Amino acid sequence: MIPVLTRAQMRAFDKYAIETCHVPGVVLMENAGRGAADVLSAMIEARRRHTPSRETDAISARARSFPVRHVQSPGQPATYPLEARVVVVCGTGNNGGDGFVVARHLYARGAEVEVYLAGKSEKVMGDARINHDAYIDLGGRFFELPEGAGLGPLHTALTRADFVIDALFGTGLDRPITGHLADVIAVLNDAAARCVALDIPSGLDADSGAPLGIAVRADDTVTFGHLKIGMLTPEGARLAGNVHVVDLGVPDPPILTHVGFVAEVIRRETVGSYFAPREASVHKHKAGDVLVIAGSPGKLGASLLTARAAMRAGAGLVTIGTWPEAATSLESRVVEVMTTRIDPTRIGPSLDAALAGRRTVAIGPGFGLGPEARAAVDHVVLGWDGFKVVDADAITHFAGRPESLAKAKGRLVLTPHPGELGRLLGRSGAAIEQDRFGAVREAVGRTNATVILKGARTIIATPEGRLFICMAGNPALATAGSGDVLTGLIAAFACSMSADEAACAGVLVHALAGDLWRARTGCDRGLFAGEIPDLVPQILAALARGADPLAS
Repeated sequence: MIPVLTRAQMRAFDKYAIETCHVPGVVLMENAGRGAADVLSAMIEARRRHTPSRETDAISARARSFPVRHVQSPGQPATYPLEARVVVVCGTGNNGGDGFVVARHLYARGAEVEVYLAGKSEKVMGDARINHDAYIDLGGRFFELPEGAGLGPLHTALTRADFVIDALFGTGLDRPITGHLADVIAVLNDAAARCVALDIPSGLDADSGAPLGIAVRADDTVTFGHLKIGMLTPEGARLAGNVHVVDLGVPDPPILTHVGFVAEVIRRETVGSYFAPREASVHKHKAGDVLVIAGSPGKLGASLLTARAAMRAGAGLVTIGTWPEAATSLESRVVEVMTTRIDPTRIGPSLDAALAGRRTVAIGPGFGLGPEARAAVDHVVLGWDGFKVVDADAITHFAGRPESLAKAKGRLVLTPHPGELGRLLGRSGAAIEQDRFGAVREAVGRTNATVILKGARTIIATPEGRLFICMAGNPALATAGSGDVLTGLIAAFACSMSADEAACAGVLVHALAGDLWRARTGCDRGLFAGEIPDLVPQILAALARGADPLAS
């Protein structure tokens, strides 16, 4: 399990560690800052190895004069002295204190460090003040930038810097940033140096993932203790960049038992455990019998993508149920997949015949929005007592009446993108994006279904109150038909898994397929949805044996 915490839970985590476990706050700050310094040291070392230096003579002189001869030890993140110019921009609160710890460690390891305080030293208090004084009294270069001061010195320093460290605001920020501090962030965002945020990019709401007026655009974020939920939204992911988690030097289980967590990141190891080897006696019906109710004239591709994905995910038998005209066109294009016709004059009986003996149904991709389609969707989604993956047009048919889904027979998994979820709940897709976690929880409450909100950092919410987040995937998956493939994967997995397991497995495998394609091509665009299913078997094999699917 990889827990994800809210702002309040992380605050309670720190408080419990300090007050109940008697770990001083200054120790937590030291552990956080040193962990971040280790991550930064590794980044600096990687840069040194891959970037030829233009200042070899100067660096060699610094190495010769470095006062301590370090013996490389296991786990040491870099060779000292560090070859980098680092600018640390601190606020006057505890996030600034973390910045002073990072600055001290990088300074001790030989980096050229300058610290700029976006305020006056007299406002720095408590644990942050201890680390402020320690850095300065050790001889670290330090400059104040209080309100009203010009930002020219900071801008000049950043033109020479290799790295800039954002230590202005942490997770406690809950108000828009304006004035002088907004100007400081604007200077950081204009810098060419690699930007590393501490705990969370300054200005990013730790819960909603929305920028509070203005926010730092980080290349990397070193977060402390645990992932924060606001970084796991599309906007949060864009602003946080690559996320690195460093521990605080305290064991998690006893504290998490007390403070709880809001969500979990889907782990490859967990999903891999769902794929047990099949018995030698398995046959196609036991492997899984999936009915795909999808497609209509002009939208046949959606049904084909869903069916092909289900086959590649392990279903033994897949049938496309669609309208007569669409079925006629499909029959000349399918080999392994069967077809069955939905009679517009006898929708209920023709569907009942198609549903007989099925385990799971995938319904909605390209199915249409007319009255016949609505009647068919209602008959299956509300009346059939089986597992249903409800996508695309089938979701739109319930716009304005999501509560009717709560009365449906069987188990439902809804797979909307923000626009579809917005129509279901009666708001815009943009409003959904502003509070993805709130929207998906509302959808579950009104439908009693497992809801998968697609997008960067896809969210899975269950009726039992659990939230899962997928951190895999990349923009290559933003292609027409990609969601239809996901629907087929989940339907096939549901033949042998619980609803929640099938949802998590489908989302992760789909995302990993995008990552595998990007790893092979080096590109984040140009993927055809039809290519995704063909990547699935090798991903399943790697997950099942506990290997990294991207290493193959």
